[in-house]
Amino acid sequence: MFAAGVAALAAASTIAGGLPHGMLFLEKHPPAERWETYTVENSKTLPLQLNPCLSRRQRDGGRLETRAVLYSNEDEMKYEQLVVYRDVRHAEAAMSLLRADLRRCADVGKGHNRYRYFTKPLDVGDDGLRAGGRFFESGEHAVAVRRGAALYIVGESAWPTRSLPLKGFKGLLGKARAMTVKVCRLPEAAC
Repeated sequence: MFAAGVAALAAASTIAGGLPHGMLFLEKHPPAERWETYTVENSKTLPLQLNPCLSRRQRDGGRLETRAVLYSNEDEMKYEQLVVYRDVRHAEAAMSLLRADLRRCADVGKGHNRYRYFTKPLDVGDDGLRAGGRFFESGEHAVAVRRGAALYIVGESAWPTRSLPLKGFKGLLGKARAMTVKVCRLPEAAC
């Protein structure tokens, strides 16, 4: 009975007061060294972290809550973002918009300003994809997964190939699978 009461209280306070602390895996980290930075943002207007068209603001609608964590040091970067939408329809629209952006901005620029994105479907959650972005001197692997009314994006530094083999996404896939379970604890996620 006590456990049920605590669970109900926690569920009631999650979205009304923001996402629970520690919801994203990168939120639990050791103190940053001088050469490292950890940034946590709770902003509904933050663009999606997987942002192939380099949008400066959010382009999807119906957000209830958003949290993003970015870790960077001299030669690597990792990020996570969780967006909870008003309903499943808004989350599906956000995933469709992300796919459209990945197609539209798949090959942009020339010379050292050129960047490319490759994508493949992913069988995680209700809808998923894996993406690789290649830039002049760096790149990234990213996974985007929708579960109910929530969209989870996780990424890290990498040098992707067009084939995007699953073995290169092992750590990201582990986080995405775990988050599809974890996010269902939020009643607003409508799993």
